[in-house]
Amino acid sequence: VSLGFLEPGVRYRAEVYRDGDGADFRSNPFAFKRETREVSSTDSLTLVLAPGGGQAIRFTPL
Repeated sequence: VSLGFLEPGVRYRAEVYRDGDGADFRSNPFAFKRETREVSSTDSLTLVLAPGGGQAIRFTPL
């Protein structure tokens, strides 16, 4: 996913809450990982979603 919607020239802290290893809505619905990284409008993120899963990302300007 392109992060081109972020303000150009500004660095952000991205807090990513994503499906964890072995996540599955039936057998392992609470498996998740939290990651933090620095990003800008020129970056992109790869989303890998478990069956019935998802992601949430919070962007905070640095």
